[in-house]
Amino acid sequence: MATTTPGMDSAQLRSLAHRLKAWRATRIGRQRIPEEFWAAAAGLAGVHGLNRTAAALKLSYYGLRRRLSGNPGQRKRGVRHPAFVELAPPVLAPSLDQQGTIELIQVSGARLTLRLPNASPQDFLPVVELFLGRRA
Repeated sequence: MATTTPGMDSAQLRSLAHRLKAWRATRIGRQRIPEEFWAAAAGLAGVHGLNRTAAALKLSYYGLRRRLSGNPGQRKRGVRHPAFVELAPPVLAPSLDQQGTIELIQVSGARLTLRLPNASPQDFLPVVELFLGRRA
C-alpha cells in the first residue's frame, strides 16, 4: 500500500513538494527556506487552501499564513512617532488680549499642550487635527 501526503492530488503541489524536498536534501544546516518557495506556496494556498498546502509541502502553517496576509517574515512593529515637534507661534494682531491654551491626551498616553498668547480656538485646529492623525 502506497502512502500519500495529504492534498497531493494537484500536479502543482506535487511539483513544488518535489522541488522543496530536493532543496531540503541539499541545504546547509538550518538555512531558511528561500522566498521563491514561500511565494509559490502562498500562490498555491490561495487556490488549494492554507491547511492543505502547508501539510502537502511540509511547511509551517503560521509561516505560510503570514505570507498570505502580505507580511512576509516580519512581525508587526509599532510606528515610531516624533518625540518632540516645535512649531512657530502664529503671528496675530497685537490688539488681542486673550490667552490660548489647549491640552490633549490620547489613549496611548501621547500628550500635547499648546500655550499660545493671543490665539483663538480656530488657530489650534490644524495642529490638533495633525496630533489626532486627521487631515485638515
